Amino acid sequence: MSKNKEKKAIYNQDILQILKDRYGFGIDYIRKSLKGDRVGKFPEQMKKEYLILEKEAKKAIIIKEAKL
Repeated sequence: MSKNKEKKAIYNQDILQILKDRYGFGIDYIRKSLKGDRVGKFPEQMKKEYLILEKEAKKAIIIKEAKL
């Protein structure tokens, strides 16, 4: 038996919660949308917003790290 060798994506839980509150979809649907299993208008919009929020979160961490 062969095992699935695909890496499991790890998503920022805070961003997932923000998207859940904004769109009203479940966390599972959002994860599948980010992975590409779901297609349509909302999944594409969620992907864009997730990437923007993730970039801003990383930027905030770098700024805070520099101040320490």
